[in-house]
Amino acid sequence: MATFQVNLSVSAGTTFSQQFTLTNPDLSPKNITGFKFQGYLAKHPSSVDAVTSTSTFPKHKYYPFACSVYDGQKGIYDIYMTSSMTSALNEGKYVYSIVGTHPSGTTSEVVNGLAFVSKSFGSVKSENIQEIIFDGGGANIEDSIILNGGTSTGF
Repeated sequence: MATFQVNLSVSAGTTFSQQFTLTNPDLSPKNITGFKFQGYLAKHPSSVDAVTSTSTFPKHKYYPFACSVYDGQKGIYDIYMTSSMTSALNEGKYVYSIVGTHPSGTTSEVVNGLAFVSKSFGSVKSENIQEIIFDGGGANIEDSIILNGGTSTGF
């Protein structure tokens, strides 16, 4: 199988999912029934955890994707991370790789690329959010952000 490069955008603190389709050389869907997929995200291909690694026992630091076959006959599989999984990610650029395993046991990388992680409102703790009011105009509430297209005497 050929390896494709696709860049991803991930919002930390939210659920991430992406579908991919494997095709044959004639662009017809590849039947991936019985295939297994696994994938990992890391700051760089040989990232190590500086806290737990030793020179003789390096511990690689990566974040796993959950992977599943969505429609085997149509060649569609999913990769995803739950919001708790993406919450562990720091903002920045990462690399990722997804490997497919044929029922016979042969493996090959099917897609890789860069993943750009950004913090989203979903990753902000609720106690740190200031109240935002959408009201249509004329609101005057202290310690709030007012998006109304009108005026407020409090600002």
